[in-house]
Amino acid sequence: MDVLIPEETIQKIRDDADIVQVIGEKVKLSKKGANFVGLCPFHNDNNPSLTVSPTKKIYTCFACGAKGNVITFIQNFEKVSFVEAVARLAEKLGVPIDIGVAGAKSQLLKKYYDILEKATNFYQFSLNNTADGQEALKYLYKRGLDDKIIKRFRIGLAPREGDLLYKALVREQCLPLDMIEAGIVRSGKNDYYDVFRGRIMFPLEDVNGNIVGFSGRIYREDDQEAKYVNSAENAIFKKGQILYNIEQARDAIRSLDGVYVFEGFMDVIAAHRAGVENAIAIMGTALTDAQIQAIKRLTANVTVCFDGDSAGRTAAKKAIYLLTEAGLNCQAVLLPGKYDPDDYLKAYGASKLKEYLTDNRLNGIDYLYAVEKDELEPTDITSIERFKNNVFRHLAFFNSAVINELYLKKMAADLQVSIETLQNDFKRSAARPTILIRKPDKPLPIRRATKKLKFENSEKALIKTLIYHREKYLEAKEKLVAYTAANRHTRSILFKLFDYYEKKEAMNIDEFRTWLDAEEALILMEILNSEFIGEYAEISELIETIKKNKYHEQANQLRDEEKTVDLLERYRETKKPLITIKTKE
Repeated sequence: MDVLIPEETIQKIRDDADIVQVIGEKVKLSKKGANFVGLCPFHNDNNPSLTVSPTKKIYTCFACGAKGNVITFIQNFEKVSFVEAVARLAEKLGVPIDIGVAGAKSQLLKKYYDILEKATNFYQFSLNNTADGQEALKYLYKRGLDDKIIKRFRIGLAPREGDLLYKALVREQCLPLDMIEAGIVRSGKNDYYDVFRGRIMFPLEDVNGNIVGFSGRIYREDDQEAKYVNSAENAIFKKGQILYNIEQARDAIRSLDGVYVFEGFMDVIAAHRAGVENAIAIMGTALTDAQIQAIKRLTANVTVCFDGDSAGRTAAKKAIYLLTEAGLNCQAVLLPGKYDPDDYLKAYGASKLKEYLTDNRLNGIDYLYAVEKDELEPTDITSIERFKNNVFRHLAFFNSAVINELYLKKMAADLQVSIETLQNDFKRSAARPTILIRKPDKPLPIRRATKKLKFENSEKALIKTLIYHREKYLEAKEKLVAYTAANRHTRSILFKLFDYYEKKEAMNIDEFRTWLDAEEALILMEILNSEFIGEYAEISELIETIKKNKYHEQANQLRDEEKTVDLLERYRETKKPLITIKTKE
């Protein structure tokens, strides 16, 4: 049943809560006259549209129409029920309230957060009060971390004994099932044991600053296990929602109006040691919408600093696209060689790392150009063409005549060719995502490297075709009501395209991109710019190919089943002479 909260309690929460402070914890606000303004978190806002009135205790967005009081803000921002929103504010204000059944989900998550908080405390105690802890501390000191840093990032130690954390939490009235669901304990045949053992522990936070999991690192030279082990994904631990250090860095990000985004937590710790306080990390995954929106609430200025190796550079390119697409001002630092920030600090010291991070920030297009040029072999025509086409794609993304002119001149000088030659090639590439792309005279073949790629490219080619031929979408929609997708992102784009055409008479690519999330928008751009994905006037072949994916998967499954049957048959034949069946006489 739902709980009935007295109206006077609700009114007290509305009156006592500082709406500017509550919203200001989620959105960067600036004072403007008697009110405060900021970017609205309820739509893709690039100009401050949200107004917060401290006297009226309300907020209003003049762009999307969102409005309400402090309770409705928490309800809509954190996507919780009215009762859960009231309960969260009540807890913040110290107002006693019984949330009852309606707040069960919120309480369930809070239970997990509490367990992980207790686990963090236990790990910290273990690091500072055990013999193994002294050995782990020596390792951390050797890595350049001092007691202040260790305490600041709440670094701890998981004991080597198999169940000490479990036993400690049982004494604090934590239930075994809750520990299992929180991802720190597993069950054996007759007992329970700790997930992390013999590892230095780093607590990980979600975008709201809750500890949701851990990363554990080995510290003994003779240890042959994996260097790092992270919590498994569960109800609260999702890599795409991790922003390491965001809670501690929140004030620095706001005051400096900027943030450094790193790949891993050791990079953040290195930056902190160098005096860079406004640093967070994404734990080695691609940026997600949740992470980008969390960053956007704090600042519009982002500096990406990923590893200097090939994988780090590729991830940085993608991050620049996604952050720019979200309306953020994006810069990037290109680390020399294959250094990551932690390696650079160890090689050159803290002051040099801070100096490098501060003095070597490039705007997005400068970074992209620098990376492409760094991989250019001036005497290799294949490398030249790759360099040229990659830069063309970056220019198309930014879609600026000024940027085009500047960088085509720069390319001409670097390649020692005429600006006119490059301009002609750029026009022929027809690689602008915001206008209709040149239609080829005849269909381009789909790359056939693998079966999966064949189906995936067919989906992409269909999307590209329908972008230019709205009249064909009904046929595609009717024939593809249900099918086995080769790629979930292209399937999502395709069905959003169907929905778009249900409401729109013509295609506006810029408008359609707003219907997609950041990942999908990037994929759409890649589809439209790709030279090997052609636009087809006839879609029947594409639909037929796409629908065959289901049969391809079924055929693979059937072949696997046949192999299994064949293996069992051969095993049975081999064993026949060795088996004696006893019967009653």
